[in-house]
Amino acid sequence: MASTNKTSNLQLNNWIESDCPKRIDFVSDNLIIDNVLGTHISDGDIHLTPTEKSRVSEPYLITLNQGNGNASGVYDPGFNPRLAFIFKVSTPFQTVSSGNTVMNSAIVTHKGTTGGASLLNGVLTVRQSSSPENGVLYNLNENGANYVIIYFR
Repeated sequence: MASTNKTSNLQLNNWIESDCPKRIDFVSDNLIIDNVLGTHISDGDIHLTPTEKSRVSEPYLITLNQGNGNASGVYDPGFNPRLAFIFKVSTPFQTVSSGNTVMNSAIVTHKGTTGGASLLNGVLTVRQSSSPENGVLYNLNENGANYVIIYFR
């Protein structure tokens, strides 16, 4: 026989001493619990995915890297950032040399960049120019120079 009383939230059996529980009562309770918990656990609107959790708990990663002087440098933060910002340490974001603008920094997204860098499949590629392009030199991989990169998840 089902219980005399039911729990307030899930309406599970809440027997009193004179009740005689039967197997079907336990089966019924287990189905209710499984349905409620299963629905709750699979509700993507109220639970964060592992990627979303990392965005909340670790929204950015800051690295310090040294340029090698090659025409390009490649950096992989180990995740697919939505935005990256690179700048040469202790240097203005842009300077002028021989009438050319020298870019010592870049902001990069999947939708566009300030120039001199790109972001594809989680990999940041930066440029080091040897000659100006439309009056701009990119100085994002100078040999021995230190660069800070901030990746945003």
